[in-house]
Amino acid sequence: MNQFYGEIPLATSPKVQQIAKPLGIFTKSHVNLTQQGLQRSHEFILQDQSSKLLPKERVCNCLKKRIDKSKLREVKYNESRKKAHWANVQRCGSVWTCPVCAKQITEKRRSELEKGLNTWKTAHSGNVLLLTLTFSHSVNESLSSLLIRQKKAYKRFCENTRVINLMKSITVEHKIKGFEVTYGKNGWHPHNHILLLTKEPVEDFKEYQAELAEIWIKCCTKSGLTAPSMEHGLDIRDGQYAEKYVSKWGLEHELTKGHVKKGRNGGLTPFDLLQYSMVDATMNGRSLASLFQEFAISMKGARQLVWSRGLKKFLEIEEKSDEELAEETEQEAITMRTVDNFAFSLLCHHQLRHEFLKCLERDWENECFGNGEAEQLLIALVEHEIERLKQCA
Repeated sequence: MNQFYGEIPLATSPKVQQIAKPLGIFTKSHVNLTQQGLQRSHEFILQDQSSKLLPKERVCNCLKKRIDKSKLREVKYNESRKKAHWANVQRCGSVWTCPVCAKQITEKRRSELEKGLNTWKTAHSGNVLLLTLTFSHSVNESLSSLLIRQKKAYKRFCENTRVINLMKSITVEHKIKGFEVTYGKNGWHPHNHILLLTKEPVEDFKEYQAELAEIWIKCCTKSGLTAPSMEHGLDIRDGQYAEKYVSKWGLEHELTKGHVKKGRNGGLTPFDLLQYSMVDATMNGRSLASLFQEFAISMKGARQLVWSRGLKKFLEIEEKSDEELAEETEQEAITMRTVDNFAFSLLCHHQLRHEFLKCLERDWENECFGNGEAEQLLIALVEHEIERLKQCA
């Protein structure tokens, strides 16, 4: 697979470049992106690439099309977070195909999960186990086919009488199932992480692992999947191990943040596929662009996190859809300015929506709001457009 760590020029005019310097946003390190303050740039550029690859999906309108067409787009500012954001724009609410919405949705899901687990452990004196289910796969199998067979295998596993009895013996009362997909040298790798909420502490849960693994293997083969090994097909860990996940993106990282987590053993997350599709990278003889398109089509409508029926209400977690989470407006946000349609179209064309927000943030911090970097950027873009039109005339 090709590797890319270069830069994308965001504007052609020297004057525009002087204000909005090209950013080296493509890097394998999520930590480095955060440290360099480039994460938002990364997300907006990837959103544009997703729109390019999925021209008929809602991500194309995300943070672009207006909600109220009688009003202009706005930029609002959250003073406590010191962050600007676009307002009166639609949000697609896709955790699978939109990096911008995915960040907001998964962070809220992480908070829900953390709150729920804390309530379970403190108010109900419960405990937690982490169960992971995976299976063997080959490079020639389509993702949609694997997902259908995986769903059947999981249903068989959960309905197996012996599994039901084993779960009762370790006092499992509720489950929270997370879903994740990566792509590697052996093709698509969908797998589940399941939090088992137990009523009592379980010291001897490892004694059940071999028997559960055998049942899981049989469920896989009966569902048309290639049998996993006893070693890798099923894994079960104690609450302390589960809490380590919850402390870093949560079971968070495992259950809600799979789109930003790095794949193991050379595997790529869906947003890795999206990122490297910008430089026509390939893997297993296929373009990463086509792989991301396959992922998007196969995952449409799928839920990333599934709680046992009634569990959210029991743990006092408000039920909200991904779309509702993505569309939530930030509290304590004040309106900074409006942006007319022509100026916004130029920001979109030159992929500078995120840079405009940064300019406004700096203007606000430097108390030159209304006559600073943001205004200079718009002027430079307009002048560049006028010059381009003259050359075309």
